Amino acid sequence: MDQVSISASQFHALTMQNVKIVQPGEGISLWFFGMLVTLKALANETGDSYTLYEVMVPPGQSLPKHIRTHEDETYYMLDGELIWIVGDQEFYATKGSFVHLPRFVPRTFKNKTNRTAYMLCSCAPGGFEKYFLSFGKMPSTSDSLPPEYTDDEIDLAFKMAEEYGILFVGHQNSSADSLIT
Repeated sequence: MDQVSISASQFHALTMQNVKIVQPGEGISLWFFGMLVTLKALANETGDSYTLYEVMVPPGQSLPKHIRTHEDETYYMLDGELIWIVGDQEFYATKGSFVHLPRFVPRTFKNKTNRTAYMLCSCAPGGFEKYFLSFGKMPSTSDSLPPEYTDDEIDLAFKMAEEYGILFVGHQNSSADSLIT
């Protein structure tokens, strides 16, 4: 068996080049469909392996039902409670719950409580952050309210979604319905 010999300084240089530490409150924050998304690790920082972000879901907020075709998603509930509809099943996810969502499974969630919910999400492979970066809006302050979107902006977000492998179920500009009928 051939062996490769490297020095301690070479090993350190190889292993440290991909190390990233993001402190609380750090990352790129963007309002997206009424939720605050804070990007923690981008695809170009993970060798395109995954994207990692925190999501703040205000009371009453929901995500349109959709199908992801490019990535598998995982969610870990940091705080709060969400109702998830995955395929035809409905379930509650509370603090400490883990949700794995493979590609091509219809999904949505809603915060029906009066408390903000927080979750950590990963998408694999990475790259989905490009959709957030192209459509999301930067908060004006750390405690700002979600911005209003015009009808044209919302239509553009739905149209752009297919470029990123998202098909909205029941939306006029989406081919998702053909995948689940």
